[in-house]
Amino acid sequence: MRHVDPESDSALRHHEDFHKRLREEGQVAHVEQQDYYLVGGYEAVKDVMVDHDRFTKSYGNQLAPMEPRYALNQDPPHFSAFRSLYTRYMSPVGVKRWTNDCQEIADRLIDGFEDLGSGDLQPLFAKPLPAEVTAIALGLPRGQVERYRTWTDAFLSNMIADPAKQARIIGELYNFFDEQFETRRRVLAAAGIDVPKPEHVGTVLSDDLISVLMATPYQGRYLTNDELRRTVRGFFIGGVDTTGALILNVLARLLEVQDRWEQVRADQSLIEKAIDETLRIDPPTIGMFRGTTCPVVMGSETIPEGSRVLYSILSANRDPAHFADPDTFRMDRKDRSPALSFGSGAHFCPGAWTARLEAKVALQRLMNRLPRLRRTGELKYFKTSNFRIVSSFPAAWN
Repeated sequence: MRHVDPESDSALRHHEDFHKRLREEGQVAHVEQQDYYLVGGYEAVKDVMVDHDRFTKSYGNQLAPMEPRYALNQDPPHFSAFRSLYTRYMSPVGVKRWTNDCQEIADRLIDGFEDLGSGDLQPLFAKPLPAEVTAIALGLPRGQVERYRTWTDAFLSNMIADPAKQARIIGELYNFFDEQFETRRRVLAAAGIDVPKPEHVGTVLSDDLISVLMATPYQGRYLTNDELRRTVRGFFIGGVDTTGALILNVLARLLEVQDRWEQVRADQSLIEKAIDETLRIDPPTIGMFRGTTCPVVMGSETIPEGSRVLYSILSANRDPAHFADPDTFRMDRKDRSPALSFGSGAHFCPGAWTARLEAKVALQRLMNRLPRLRRTGELKYFKTSNFRIVSSFPAAWN
């Protein structure tokens, strides 16, 4: 089996070519340094996502197996019951409740930097916006954006590079989440409520996802702290960094061609098409991990039982067998295959609709408030192989 190093300077610098070769030179390769397998190509990646008999999420989606067989770390049919706890609240209709908040935050942020005339849109806009919206959606304190950014940056940067450090960050997050759970339990106790119910959300409890998870029975009982922590972490990490990356990735694609920017600014019904195409060609999440439950033959290679497997969304979304002219940004696509940027099947990303909403609102506000927006330098990215997260977006708007 061939060996690859997705963490090398060359692979990180030329990530599109790296994932293209992964697909073209075989469905699977071994990453010797951290002992996991990297899978490319649309059909192979989708198999890893949806074939839960062979590829399990029971030990999480990180390199290091953890928190086995509960909360988000389950396979169907058990996961299907768990997912019902939040599906309606985080549905395309449900997330619209945060539209006004998102618009208000975007305008406030632009008010704060508009007079500068130029600057880095990552810290000025794309990081604080999703951090604040995520805080509102989950029910976390809104005034701690910098703290949230520190956690999410460190979490993503160390997912593969230093799993032990990532575990320490998770511990810090969980202590913080426990404080939020206890605050709600004190509110319930003060109201004389021993058994919370869904109708207490938005009345006794604040209207947010943590309250929903704490007040909704699951299989005749309430979620344990471990289950609450793991679920909230999934929404928290994805809600901050990857949503900010989506906003900047779309913006970069629109600004790379002046006529494209002007076209979408004049007809903002095209924003959703630009988001869809950016998700396909520049997915913020390049891949997540699964574990093999048995030896798995892929192409001419065999992945041993008990292995960690990272699937490459980037290689899948640019597979010419499924997407015409796959390396070109086109808002008029008619491809039959859906992009796999938010996953597929039971573990389709539960924060997908919130991310789309935030990206749409963010782009609308930038187009309306900063019509002369343009890039002034090269984008920089965090050095991690399974995420494509912008760390610097130099721009001007005067």
